[in-house]
Amino acid sequence: MAENRSDEQGVPGDDWSADTAPSASTSAPIPAPVSAASAPETPQDLLTADPAVSAEHDRLVAERAARRQQRLQALAPKPEPEPVVVAAAAPVVGGTVRPPAPVAETVTVLQRSNDKWAGSLGLFLLRLVSAAIMGVHGANKLLNLPAATETLQNTVLPVPGILAIVIGAAEIGIAIALVFGLLTRVAGLGIALIAGGALAFVQWGPWSPFVPGSAGFNGELELLLVAVGIVFLLLGGGGWSVDRGFRSRRSAE
Repeated sequence: MAENRSDEQGVPGDDWSADTAPSASTSAPIPAPVSAASAPETPQDLLTADPAVSAEHDRLVAERAARRQQRLQALAPKPEPEPVVVAAAAPVVGGTVRPPAPVAETVTVLQRSNDKWAGSLGLFLLRLVSAAIMGVHGANKLLNLPAATETLQNTVLPVPGILAIVIGAAEIGIAIALVFGLLTRVAGLGIALIAGGALAFVQWGPWSPFVPGSAGFNGELELLLVAVGIVFLLLGGGGWSVDRGFRSRRSAE
């Protein structure tokens, strides 16, 4: 009976599976293959197709490359300055540059005219004559102080006694300096001051320099000594002097 019931009701089996399974006609359609002619165009195809688009693309690429290059240059470390090469006559030894050898220069030393033979002789003779005059005057003042003091008392100069000693000693010192040619310019200045003072305060003073019945005038010797003192002050003692030796030593140094 059970078998009949099952036959009557029916047991799902192969027939049901065949009825309920989807058929091949109801499945999803298979897409047909796309041909190369109907495929969408790529960006490269578009660029090559339109010249205007290709030019714009090239411009954008160039601008992008330029900006990238600028960023790289800004971020890159700055190069160190190149070392300065010093040109030297001698080669570089041990990393140091030897100083160039000094260049010998030809220096022409012009000899002074008063250092030559004629000028030296003339100044030497003038020094000896002036030294003799100044030495004699100074010795007379120191050996005869009362007369020298009396002469100075008639002037406006103060302390004539002390002044007579100072002038006499200065005249002897000037004579010695002129003989050796030592500090000749200073000695010339001393001669000009002493002789000029004698002219102003003793020889001329308030009186007239001219003497009636005389061919000359008072103070001729003193005036000449003033001129000689100026010559020594300007020219020096010449080549035959101690000053010349000092000058040559300074030039050699």
